Amino acid sequence: MSESEQLVRRILTVAVLLALGMAGLGWFFVGGQFVISVLLGAALACGSFYLLQRDIRQLMDRLAADSGAAGAISGMEKARFMIKSLGRFAVLALLLFAVAGQMTVQPVGLVLGLATIMLSVVLVSVAVRKKRLTGLP
Repeated sequence: MSESEQLVRRILTVAVLLALGMAGLGWFFVGGQFVISVLLGAALACGSFYLLQRDIRQLMDRLAADSGAAGAISGMEKARFMIKSLGRFAVLALLLFAVAGQMTVQPVGLVLGLATIMLSVVLVSVAVRKKRLTGLP
């Protein structure tokens, strides 16, 4: 497994642990709707992050295979990547809209759930940087 795959796995693991921790605290302090909102936001964020990194990896593999283009990504590859990204964003927005129409979603819980990927990227980055600075294995 490459270093980038290990980082992605670590980021997703930390995000899931953060979401579960927030959901547990939310259950204790706020209630069930908060927990559902946190888990919904975290699921959307983690799913989107996973699919985005997979698409970026495919784009980079295509770029490596087409090394004769002097390192430039073709316009078609850029367009395909942008269409997939915007399409995924639209599907996630529609999914969130549909779920919010069927049940009560607490905005604070949803935002906390959506922030799990950002927080896990920061935490993993700090840990990796600290590890590199100290030279510890």
